[in-house]
Amino acid sequence: IYDGILRKGDTIVIGHPGEPITTKIKALLEPEPLAEMRDKKSSFKQVPQVVAATGVKIIAPDIETVIPGMPFCATDPKEVDQAKELLKREVDDILIETDNQGIIIKADTLGSLEALIFLLREAKIPIRKASIGDITKKDIVDAESNIERDPLQAVILGFNINNHNDSGSVKIIIHDVIYKLIEDLQTWKASEMKKQEEKEIDILVRPGKIELMKGYVFRQNNPAVCGCHIVAGCVKAGVHIMKDGANISQVKSMQKEKESVNLAHRGEELAIAFESITIGRQVQEGDILYVAIPEDHFKKLKNLKRLLKPDEVECMKEVAQIMRQQNPVWGI
Repeated sequence: IYDGILRKGDTIVIGHPGEPITTKIKALLEPEPLAEMRDKKSSFKQVPQVVAATGVKIIAPDIETVIPGMPFCATDPKEVDQAKELLKREVDDILIETDNQGIIIKADTLGSLEALIFLLREAKIPIRKASIGDITKKDIVDAESNIERDPLQAVILGFNINNHNDSGSVKIIIHDVIYKLIEDLQTWKASEMKKQEEKEIDILVRPGKIELMKGYVFRQNNPAVCGCHIVAGCVKAGVHIMKDGANISQVKSMQKEKESVNLAHRGEELAIAFESITIGRQVQEGDILYVAIPEDHFKKLKNLKRLLKPDEVECMKEVAQIMRQQNPVWGI
């Protein structure tokens, strides 16, 4: 009780996510001196009334579904409707349920939920649903429905509640420190975003720069095989190769120390078999060739540049400069 007086026999209205509950106080129980109210072993005494600020146990009918932390007030029986409307507005202002995108949050009390909502909004984290109590199957289903639209929002944050054993593909984060909840969420999101970006970059053609080493021509054509130095970036078997902006060949295979390899990185020297060219005609010993990056891949790589090595970024600049001699807006 933080304001006013509460008496045995008073009519009280208790806030609820649905309709506020109206009941009448049958008994008021105060803990004995030095007793802890939450301790089940503590003894209590009946009192006719309590005043603010006092902790008290209330005995009343029809309160089985009351949720911890919900506000309540004593009221004149003639003013129950006004009290219900007031409490309904107070609860509705905090509880959230929309069809929009966002995470789902749960807390043990209304006050905790209000604090969590405030901090999430400060961090610009969208909320789809906010409610009190432990995680339910419906909460899991609601969170799973975010996966197709945005997997990073298939999350349930729980403050001071019990864990849920069957989370499916939903990320559940539970803590008894609100700030730690948000910190863990942001750490998880950063990790997931990096994984998504790495998956995306793995299917793109990455930049690569090749030097045909002089004195290391093993076959001139069908296929042309030459010792090569990877100057920058990386080269995968199967990528297309360009010279002066023209697509002239494809890497058929690569060997290093007589072993076939599928990928070569900057600084490596190895034999590369090129299709559709003759060394001495289309290319010469000492020539510099580049991996032919499709324009749509180039644009995606620009957005993922933070995942590329410095030599790959420099190689991309060189490729763009070459391609823009023919098309000034290539890759833009």
